[in-house]
Amino acid sequence: MRNKVIAAPVNEAIDTAVTADADVGLRCANPTYATEWENTTLGEICSSQGGAINTGPFGSQLHTSDYKEQGIPVVMPTNIGEGGIVEDQIARISEDDAQRLGRHRLNIGDIVFSRRGDVTKNALIRSQEAGWLCGTGCLKVTLGTQTRADARFISYYLRLPEIKNWLIRHAVGATMPNLNTGILSAVPVVLPSIPDQLEIAETLGALDDRITLLRETNTTLEAIAQALFKSWFVDFDPVHINADLFPSPSGRGAGGEGNDSSSPHPNPLPVGEGVVL
Repeated sequence: MRNKVIAAPVNEAIDTAVTADADVGLRCANPTYATEWENTTLGEICSSQGGAINTGPFGSQLHTSDYKEQGIPVVMPTNIGEGGIVEDQIARISEDDAQRLGRHRLNIGDIVFSRRGDVTKNALIRSQEAGWLCGTGCLKVTLGTQTRADARFISYYLRLPEIKNWLIRHAVGATMPNLNTGILSAVPVVLPSIPDQLEIAETLGALDDRITLLRETNTTLEAIAQALFKSWFVDFDPVHINADLFPSPSGRGAGGEGNDSSSPHPNPLPVGEGVVL
């Protein structure tokens, strides 16, 4: 559903970038937007809003010895999930090092790209990640004032399959795909008006929130199911509970706990009451 919202206007724009014919797919998708959506590039958007596309710190600026157990989180390619930051096992540096590398600090609305490997991965920086550091192996897209392009809309747009394919085709490197600021700046963008961008981003954001909630619910239910299985079929809790509720005739628990172990029948039945021994 997410892709159908904005994918159709992109189809004709991808291969022709900013040519005049790039709005053909847009007209087919929704004729009312034929004259309202703009063909441009990511780099041009950043420049027009006072933003920029920058590479994260190089290895000579950030060494392995600089990483700490506590401190400012550093976003690496492994921390870039589908649209968001994954905090598991995230690297950290001291506040002094973070200040030294201040130009690489992340702000709300920045978009972080993986610079090598899976070059299609990108994540939008939210309030909880503001002040973190763009790490080695990443690119930081700063959109600027957002008077022309909304960060959330651009983040969703850059995750379209058509854009991912564009990035893969244009990445450089014989053994491992690599991005640079030039390639990222040239990404073609079909840009609607700000009100339309906000509406699209709001709709997709609501869907993402719902998906996240369902995943969390599923995780909780799975944990409950595993706990019940272990309780019933590994720890045999119902058996122990029944043993406590319904003790043996000896009064010492099921199985005749505490009875004379020398007897072949820990709980012998009385003779002469229809029992054949």
